[in-house]
Amino acid sequence: MMPLLQHITDTSTTALRSEELADLHIHTGRIVACDPLVSHSNAFELAVPPGSYPVIAWIHTDEERIAAAELKLSAAKAVHWEMATKPGQNISELKEGYKYGYSVDTGLGCYGDIAAIQLMNEIEDKLADELGDDFISFYDDALADVLALNNDEWGELIVNEQSGLNVIMFSSGYGDGFYTSYWGYDEAGQIVSLVTDFNIL
Repeated sequence: MMPLLQHITDTSTTALRSEELADLHIHTGRIVACDPLVSHSNAFELAVPPGSYPVIAWIHTDEERIAAAELKLSAAKAVHWEMATKPGQNISELKEGYKYGYSVDTGLGCYGDIAAIQLMNEIEDKLADELGDDFISFYDDALADVLALNNDEWGELIVNEQSGLNVIMFSSGYGDGFYTSYWGYDEAGQIVSLVTDFNIL
């Protein structure tokens, strides 16, 4: 098992501490993990039951950086982990040393229902149209204030007030890079967790 997943599975370790950020509202069951400032709407192949689930930051106790982000789908303990894939991706076809994941170019990762990610993209387009030449970037004109509420470590963007659909953003380890997500399964073979590893451990 990868070091980070071992630490998360064995919560007695002192290498990481957990901090609950906010609940993510899942309506379609299809989850997207991505850089929130890079247009991206491909959800993972596996779906989860709609509902509200806490997003947890696993913070490296020495580095004081977010080493991983977890979407906690159940209180049950994960005993087995598998790389999260999108439609068309096949783990058996990966060359040795290669992984599936997403690229970060802005120092941020996020989780969102696919419907929330699509709404976020629409909000960006609408904001650009409304501001015209005054539009700087989606980060400067929308996300910066949201992240500033939590010392730029994480933020919650509400994309639809009526439904509560939201996107939870968080700093990605040392910043830009390529990061892989993993499904955690309990002893009964049920998905209980989704973790994105930011390569600190």
